[in-house]
Amino acid sequence: MLRLDPDSVLVKTAAELQTRHLERDPDDPARCGACGALLPCPVEAAAALVCRAGGLWLEGDTIVDALEPPTQLLAILPAPV
Repeated sequence: MLRLDPDSVLVKTAAELQTRHLERDPDDPARCGACGALLPCPVEAAAALVCRAGGLWLEGDTIVDALEPPTQLLAILPAPV
């Protein structure tokens, strides 16, 4: 598993980004308050992965939801040639 230095600029920046994207839209709690994306916010989830690699776990992150498989899987079919 990848381990990052928790004091690195990468991890510190990811923690700031994740904190910003943990806020919910006051008019629509199902959306990120920073970017308006439906939850789980992909920016917050990506930042959470970096934070966890640095040993940081921010309360309230949505990474578990982001890593869940979709409820409905689509069949992948080969393209006709």
